[in-house]
Amino acid sequence: MTTAMPRPVHVVRRAVTAADLAAARAVVLETAETDLGYGYQPQWHWDLDRPVETYVDNPRQAMFVAVDEEDRVVSTAAIRVGGPNVPPHPAELGRRYADRQAVAQLLRVATLPGHRRAGLARRLVAACQEFVRADGGYRVIYLHTNTRVPAAEPFWRSLPVIEVGDDRGTEHDPRFATVHFELPLDAVVA
Repeated sequence: MTTAMPRPVHVVRRAVTAADLAAARAVVLETAETDLGYGYQPQWHWDLDRPVETYVDNPRQAMFVAVDEEDRVVSTAAIRVGGPNVPPHPAELGRRYADRQAVAQLLRVATLPGHRRAGLARRLVAACQEFVRADGGYRVIYLHTNTRVPAAEPFWRSLPVIEVGDDRGTEHDPRFATVHFELPLDAVVA
């Protein structure tokens, strides 16, 4: 008789300590390098250089982490105020999300390879969604994904998201194939 190995227990929590924030930064940058091929980009990753200011001191923004049984951060997700930057994203998205204070952007969803397929990203997205709901000032959750990352698009489409734009084939940078989504505040994620 074969006995199934128990799955590791992961705990999801808000990242507020220096250790959690530093480990979250490392996870995001490792996946940016391995999955996206470009690593740290100061114009995109500035929040990771100022995580306390961005995710702890600002009550409308938060970073969440999943930690393994040894309390190591293995997955992340975050919420920041505002929609996509225009440019590089299309002007119509800037108009759609013109009331930046009402838009929660879901970003920094990253999971280390050895911990994927355990439902961590889904649990972290649910934690971010609950945070947004509790704020009371947001009307929508916006996110975008690079479909060149293996499994990224199928993951997002497995959630109750609504596609609001598809930039594939129109972007000037060949590293990107961006699709934009909204996650309704009342949708059931997990």
